[in-house]
Amino acid sequence: RRVERIAKQENQPLFVSIDDTICQKTKPSSWATHAIQGCDWHYSHSEKKSIWGHSLVWFMVHTAPQAFPFAFRLYDKTAGKSKGELAIEMLSSLDVRRPVYVLMDSWYPSKALVEACLKKGFHVIAMLKTNRILYPNGVAVQAKQSARSIEPNDTHLVTVGEEHYRVYRYEGALNGLDHAVVLLAWKANQPMTSEHLHCVLSTDRELSDEDILRHYAQRWSIECFFRQAKDQLKLDGYRVRQVRAVKRCWILVQLAYVYSLFESNSDFSDGLDLLRKRKGHNLVEFIYCAAKQNIPIDTVKKQLHVA
Repeated sequence: RRVERIAKQENQPLFVSIDDTICQKTKPSSWATHAIQGCDWHYSHSEKKSIWGHSLVWFMVHTAPQAFPFAFRLYDKTAGKSKGELAIEMLSSLDVRRPVYVLMDSWYPSKALVEACLKKGFHVIAMLKTNRILYPNGVAVQAKQSARSIEPNDTHLVTVGEEHYRVYRYEGALNGLDHAVVLLAWKANQPMTSEHLHCVLSTDRELSDEDILRHYAQRWSIECFFRQAKDQLKLDGYRVRQVRAVKRCWILVQLAYVYSLFESNSDFSDGLDLLRKRKGHNLVEFIYCAAKQNIPIDTVKKQLHVA
């Protein structure tokens, strides 16, 4: 509701980002009798290999100034639900009255997930894999193959933040959609080869190329959340073993993140710093008042749980 209110005040759409992260753990030996429940091997795109741990699908709601973690699901390979199906579950719980753009990277825009978004009246802006099939002039061809026939003169420059892109706009059918926009884009300072090609899908055909890329850039908020939650709130630092206890830790991390945002009214790190300073001040004031009232030191230690 807060994000919805901000979006209305700023006359901006509401963004929903979907992504996953891995909380890495140490693989237990075959002799371990109390291993952490729910762990498995998951492929890490950043490390380019499979690592042991919990895989979490997260769901964030945000506008340009603020982003809030809204919900998460543990991806359990033995449960039979894909990450896309978990994302659809979380989408079903979102009830808003603003235009919504669902943002995701190239691993998520399946036909089922895109259809679930459109059914709720949400548009999708997502990165596509370069082997996605397009149908220029009714002929099926991979996006990266179609891009080989594009010359620099066929593109136009688009600026997003400090980055400049050469963009070719395709409108038409692709696998899973009858009509959408796909931007074939290269950074202006890189050669127009398939290795440097980026394909960005938008189901909203009314958006300009600049708006599509600018909206997609908002997805960076969820990457920042993962890094901040791990570095500053120890999202992956738990040592409990039962799945229920692990989920409780993640809920506490989410609550702490949201609470910090509310306290600062702008930035998570500022809010967390403010709360920690406030805690320190309260501690000093408590000890000072206890000393003035001649409260025995053993009583003070007991109240501070350091006895």
